[in-house]
Amino acid sequence: MEVAAIRTILEGLRNPERARVSKRYLKSDYEFYGVSVPKLRKIAKSIDLDFDSSLKLFDELWNSGNHEEMSLGLFLISKFENPGVWDFLVARLDKAKSWDHIDELSCHTLGEILANNLRLTSDMKTLANSDNPWFRRASMVSTLPLIKKNKLELTFLLAEKLVYDNNIYVQKAAGWMLREAGKRDRLATRNFILNHLDMKAAAFSYATEKMLELRKIKKEKIKQDG
Repeated sequence: MEVAAIRTILEGLRNPERARVSKRYLKSDYEFYGVSVPKLRKIAKSIDLDFDSSLKLFDELWNSGNHEEMSLGLFLISKFENPGVWDFLVARLDKAKSWDHIDELSCHTLGEILANNLRLTSDMKTLANSDNPWFRRASMVSTLPLIKKNKLELTFLLAEKLVYDNNIYVQKAAGWMLREAGKRDRLATRNFILNHLDMKAAAFSYATEKMLELRKIKKEKIKQDG
């Protein structure tokens, strides 16, 4: 399917009010048609292209300046777990400027590749040390497929720094991954949180959603330190 045909479909589904609300909610720099995510996924599923053609189409969509065309590109590329996708996406990561794009490519593409190729851990460490907060969020969220395999080491390693990050979206990602880690190994996650009770508030809030007793412990600590 050519990009022109895709845009014709998206134009036919345009919803100006949804576009306005979505742009405000996601705080995106890009334009919107106002098409729902399920409809975008359905369009992506209908596109049957080989690997190289999919990469070419992705680039056209990713560089379009339209948020939903970019989302469509991510849904398209998530069909492939080819190792070549890793370098391809990391090189284009700078255009991702909202949490939904970061989380989509991290959870469903980069994270899946990482979970099957741990030599890429060094790349995640590099992203975690980037000046770009979206890169740092990507490094954290990409550990989710590893967590689902009960491999928590990288999550804890990255969280050591990122629970103290100054960016709210990075803080939330770190707390979110700790919450997910707690579903797999409650004791290890609880001990990690206890060792980092002074983490940023957003990270702590997300991390302790299923461990409310830790919030009481932190309150007591604050009283004692005060």
